[in-house]
Amino acid sequence: MALASGTFCDVCYTQHVVIEADFWCPECDEGLCTLCKKHHQASRGTRNHDVISVNDYKRIPPTIASINHFCTDHENNYQHYCSQHEKLCCPLCITTNHKKCDLLALYEIVKTSKTSVFFDIMEQSLKDIKRNMAKIVEDRKQNLEIIQQQRQRFKTDITKIRNGINNHLDKLEQHIQQDIQAAEQKVQSQLERLLSKLSDHGQTINRIQNDISSTKSFATHIQTFFGGKLFEADIQKEDKFMQSLIEDGSIQQINITWRMEDKMSDILSIEKFGEISIKVDPPTITMTTEREKQAQQMVPKISNTINDINLTLLKRFEISKGRKSLSISGCTIMPTRKIVFVDKTNHCLTIHSENGSFVCEIPVSHSPVNITCIDENTVAVTHNEKPYHIEIINIANRKIVKRIKTSHQCYGITHQNGRLIYYETGSGIQTADISDESSTAAVVTIDGKQHWNYVTSSKDKIYHTSNEPNTVTCYTITGQKVWDYKDDSMLKSIRGVTIDNDSNVYVVSLEDNNVVVLSPDGKNARRLLEGSVIQVPYGIHFDKVKNILLINDIHGTAFLYNIQ
Repeated sequence: MALASGTFCDVCYTQHVVIEADFWCPECDEGLCTLCKKHHQASRGTRNHDVISVNDYKRIPPTIASINHFCTDHENNYQHYCSQHEKLCCPLCITTNHKKCDLLALYEIVKTSKTSVFFDIMEQSLKDIKRNMAKIVEDRKQNLEIIQQQRQRFKTDITKIRNGINNHLDKLEQHIQQDIQAAEQKVQSQLERLLSKLSDHGQTINRIQNDISSTKSFATHIQTFFGGKLFEADIQKEDKFMQSLIEDGSIQQINITWRMEDKMSDILSIEKFGEISIKVDPPTITMTTEREKQAQQMVPKISNTINDINLTLLKRFEISKGRKSLSISGCTIMPTRKIVFVDKTNHCLTIHSENGSFVCEIPVSHSPVNITCIDENTVAVTHNEKPYHIEIINIANRKIVKRIKTSHQCYGITHQNGRLIYYETGSGIQTADISDESSTAAVVTIDGKQHWNYVTSSKDKIYHTSNEPNTVTCYTITGQKVWDYKDDSMLKSIRGVTIDNDSNVYVVSLEDNNVVVLSPDGKNARRLLEGSVIQVPYGIHFDKVKNILLINDIHGTAFLYNIQ
């Protein structure tokens, strides 16, 4: 119970005793004195409640503190969340208004709300906005200094000219000085208004940051979970404000210019000293952010099962038009959105833009097989001809950075946390440190001369395809087998493998020209492109930023599919 004079123990108050509360239970929505807190923590029904101090409770933003843990309509605790209506539900809510809705267990949703990357994204957005705001403030101040310097320079020029002529120019000089002053005042007034507006928004940003920090530290999971939407709306307003500065021309570079009259030599014939104008140039600064503007939704996205997945063709294009013979055995999408293909026959990497247009080719050693992205400019490429090695290539300057020696032919390759994971014939799945090419180790030993095995990884798992027994195997990052999948009716002559954000595994089935998706536990499989136009698919890559599946066939056609 919160009164004007402070917060009091609700338990004592019900017994007509007024004692100031030292603690607050958000789930019970009541204050507790020290004695009542001991009983509260000992009671079976409340011992798991997260009790906080009253001082910490008062630091929670009012809009967050007002989020209830129980349904005020039915006086029941919330137990589920309706993603369709974006509402919390108690058991009676479900029976009255949400009978046909998809409901999520509230405990499962909110238990990671404080550790969710969503708040990190919001805080990063605020940092981005503040950083951009500081850049604009500094740029506008510099613009004011430039204007003042220009004004002084023009005054000097005008004075020098006037000193060489007679008193007839006094009036004209006065007029031109007034024009300069008026132009400067106009610009200065405009810039000062913008700086004032930026200052106001800066204070708003600071408030939001403080509220987020307090919410993360002291609010309950539900308050944190639902409060995020309130913060997101405020942040979007600030983000829109920053974007509006570009769209409405507020940060265009402003200069004052003047042009001397052509007839100044005939001083008695001129009617004005010169002309002052305001010149607007493009901004000298750019807005920058530290992340992709694709923040996750407030409610954790429900993972797609393999039965929910549908592919929509976004783009089909030919790789390196004009070549008569191609053998495209691998592909990847770079952070810069460039698409890189491995052409085994022509011993090169072929690069296309995101819209499918050809960019360039980069020669590599003989018989490249597969490729993985290391960073925005660097890739690693395997080879299956002597001398056996993996090449690290900078695609920006088109140079080979280094070569990592291997013992045998190499096929599939992936990159994770500074290490390369690749399949080597006769040895199995190997790993190598990019910075120290001599640091290699075996993850999974596979005997025999199996060829065209591919690998990919995600989090703490490695996924390996073997085309001879037609199996897909999942290992831990340290090499322990988790599961394997084999079904000749579904997978025949397997090649590339990739994994999406929900840990669904995609495999190309070469013999029946299809793509098969496996469930994260490897127990179920489903064909995605039955009757597909893809002929002899080899490479496959999932772009986790844009939720796009890239597939190439061996003869040089690429397909971009949106996963829905």
